[in-house]
Amino acid sequence: MALTFAQMETQEISNAQPISPADALSAMEADSNILIVDVRDTAEIETTGINPRALPAPGRAVAWMADLESNYRSPEFQDRSRRIFTTCGGAPSYRGAAAANVLTTMGFENVSFIDGGMAALIAAGSETVQP
Repeated sequence: MALTFAQMETQEISNAQPISPADALSAMEADSNILIVDVRDTAEIETTGINPRALPAPGRAVAWMADLESNYRSPEFQDRSRRIFTTCGGAPSYRGAAAANVLTTMGFENVSFIDGGMAALIAAGSETVQP
């Protein structure tokens, strides 16, 4: 059965674990090992800045970066038990949820997407820096 984009959004979001921006910021204050994975493209990041603790992984690059057999693997993704928050541009957080689902499918045990994306995280008080 073919799906509409809205149906795909709903499916990705319902399959992922959300975290509120306020809870994400509190968790990051308490745990300096939390990794933020920002799946926005370069233009989006340049517009708003990026959280200083975030790893840019535009689009589906997160899959290559997290694959232990990939030539593009990132050392940030070696620990499958590390707590990870994914973020995208904003609500409905489809790209962040999709990235969280990819990481969960790849064996990461503690992944959540930031509900409302980077726009909500900034509104909740997230620091940003220019790349």
